[in-house]
Amino acid sequence: MVPRTIAVKAKLTRGAFQLLCAAFLLLGAEPRSSSAVGDAPTSAPFRIGYLRGDPEAPLDSGVFFRLREYLLARPPIRDAVTSGAVSDIVLLASDSHQDLIQRMDQNEFDLVFCSSIDYVTQTGDYEAIYQLRRSKRDRFDPRGSRVFHSGVIFVNNRSPLFSGDITPARLADYFQRREIAMVGSFSAAGYVYPRLKIASLTTGTADLAVRFCDTPEEVVKYVINGVVEVGAADNGVIEEVLSSKKLDSELAKLVRVVIETDNIPTDPVALRRKWLPRNSDLGREIRDGIRQFFARDKQLPQLQASSSEKFEDLRQNLVLFRALPR
Repeated sequence: MVPRTIAVKAKLTRGAFQLLCAAFLLLGAEPRSSSAVGDAPTSAPFRIGYLRGDPEAPLDSGVFFRLREYLLARPPIRDAVTSGAVSDIVLLASDSHQDLIQRMDQNEFDLVFCSSIDYVTQTGDYEAIYQLRRSKRDRFDPRGSRVFHSGVIFVNNRSPLFSGDITPARLADYFQRREIAMVGSFSAAGYVYPRLKIASLTTGTADLAVRFCDTPEEVVKYVINGVVEVGAADNGVIEEVLSSKKLDSELAKLVRVVIETDNIPTDPVALRRKWLPRNSDLGREIRDGIRQFFARDKQLPQLQASSSEKFEDLRQNLVLFRALPR
């Protein structure tokens, strides 16, 4: 009798187990589906990239924080965040041109404020939608519908070039062996274009010793103070430095511009192509929000509509620059 009782219990136990398994499968199907929805990956943030501490950048970090808040306050963008189209707008700062370019290569930003050199160097999927136009340094070319600036090479009043005629032959001789103050290797106006100009005068044979400075303003001070005799910087920096010292009227007595470079496209605001207005309603709101943000603050540069084609001559000149003998 004992074995029979045990057998019945065992049989019931197996039956109960099978029922439990069936119930688990039936009941488990619904929670499993619900869990899959709940655990779906959240939308990614919209990422704004910029270079922190760039001495030539026309915008400081505070501008980007204000821009973020302004964009998030716009109802269509706020609704996009609420609905999960994007999870947030985040700021991503790079500490060097190399890092910014590398991250653009990997499409790590959705919108990026970069230098013109950075833009034509990177290989990511970006389109320039605006160019920055500073009120005192930059000019608008209505024929090409773009904004440009230029670099200058200038000497102090102790240089032999401070007086007399400036001829190509005289310039070529002067730059054969000379120390020159420049901004940095990623500066179009303070390094790349001046080097190209000097190379065109000397057929690339100039033996230049470059003294790199931290800022364009430092280049001006080095030249005026006689640390070096000649320097290169963005057109307009000399006037700004002298004006800050109330020496505007002394410009002609202190320095002389001997070369002005070719025109250089100003810094772009670039958008990933997936967000271009023709591809994305949210991208259109972002573009329009940026324009309105800059338009309402007269202390900020103006924005001029742009495109990748506006930088084609810079691309070609950068190829020529990289071919120069070092």
